[in-house]
Amino acid sequence: MKRLLSLFIACLLILLGCRQSRQATDPATLFQGEIQPDKVNLLFLSVGQGDACLVTFPTGERIMIDTGPFEARDKLVDQLHALGVDRLDAVYVTHGHGDHTGNLLTLVRRFSVPQVYFGGTEEDYGDLLRKVHRRGVRCTPLLEGDAIPYGEARLTVLSPLKERAYDDLNDSSAVLRLTYGENAALFMADGTFQTEEYLLFRYHRAELRADVLKVGHHGSAASSSLRFLQVVSPALSVISVGRGNEYGHPTAETLLRLSLAKSRVLRTDEAPAVQITLDGKEARVVE
Repeated sequence: MKRLLSLFIACLLILLGCRQSRQATDPATLFQGEIQPDKVNLLFLSVGQGDACLVTFPTGERIMIDTGPFEARDKLVDQLHALGVDRLDAVYVTHGHGDHTGNLLTLVRRFSVPQVYFGGTEEDYGDLLRKVHRRGVRCTPLLEGDAIPYGEARLTVLSPLKERAYDDLNDSSAVLRLTYGENAALFMADGTFQTEEYLLFRYHRAELRADVLKVGHHGSAASSSLRFLQVVSPALSVISVGRGNEYGHPTAETLLRLSLAKSRVLRTDEAPAVQITLDGKEARVVE
């Protein structure tokens, strides 16, 4: 009897494991939209508690900004395949925390990736960048003032500032601003109040304005000050966050500040992806 019970439990666990595996790659959990080839597409993918944004350009170039946590590996790869992505012209990792770098090596192994850009120092990533480099990928640090063109679009590094000292990796996240015609999108990675204060001191209002804001640090209470939001003035704010996460992100305080700034909030814990297109004049959510 004990042997039969043990066999039954073992079979049940195997079935549950198979079910969970299927759920992780279930097409119903994947974004069902399409990339619009004549526009810049921002696709903030749902990868749980982490960041992963696919950006595509009218030139046909495609980049990733952060790669999500390792536990979202299968979902991320399946989502990219579902979108018809078989190569990435570059991957940007904003800082060394695992919820942003967790699938960097996976992307390098599974897709054609000639270039990786990274925020911070190589030491922040342990041996990860060395493993990437050994696969023949160029690894280049992101420095304040760097500007990488993608046709008529441009990705500019605003932070970390060379002359500033930062308290931790979140503070020193690489902040990126994408411009395309009259449109702009600001990617705050895990930037905090300190990051924002340094940006406000360093740049003019016009250099920080953005139609789209990737909200800093998953909507934590220590990011997205009202003063910063009033300067950036985003019509759309995207929070990349995991459902029911242990940190309580996004916090009520941050959601209130976004509301006071009259910004529409979109969240990756509420959909398989958030897609926003830029045509050079208007930023539009693809519903």
